[in-house]
Amino acid sequence: MMMGFALFLREAIIHPCHVGALFPSSKRLAIYVAEQIPPPDSPGLIIELGAGTGAVTAALLDRKSPQHRLIVIERSVKLAKHLIRRFPDLTVIQGDACQLRQLLDKYTHVPIHAIVSGLPLRSLPPNIVKTIGIEINQVLQKGCLYMQYTYNLWGKTLAPTQHLQRIRHQRVWKNLPPARIDVFLHT
Repeated sequence: MMMGFALFLREAIIHPCHVGALFPSSKRLAIYVAEQIPPPDSPGLIIELGAGTGAVTAALLDRKSPQHRLIVIERSVKLAKHLIRRFPDLTVIQGDACQLRQLLDKYTHVPIHAIVSGLPLRSLPPNIVKTIGIEINQVLQKGCLYMQYTYNLWGKTLAPTQHLQRIRHQRVWKNLPPARIDVFLHT
């Protein structure tokens, strides 16, 4: 675990705009995020964007239904390699959410039930956030969920696309720093 923390801290210092936090997500935050995904009525994918060292990934794997398949997309080469070592049976794609459609191209025959994002949208340039939003619109069906966790507890809700309607939110105090989970419905 310490190796993961040291790696996360190193990546946060070297690439602060891409990591967005100095500490990995807590187990409590990870569990709350995973609890937001309802059991599916059909097979499908859960996509995690910006998995870091895998705290949320582990909770998603613990909670996922047998009908769900988790795919993780991580921009950092070093963090992606760490995730592959930590979760050898998991599909980890090293890539950028700005190319989400291309990264998920071979999975187009399976519907995406939810996207979980730990991306630091507030620290990314607006044109990058807009591109990510366009990609999300292309892969996520109407009526499916998008979740974003952020460390801005009271700020304006930031969704990467106008086609996301916030349906609930939750603050998680047992995280460093405290976090907010926003759950959106794709409309």
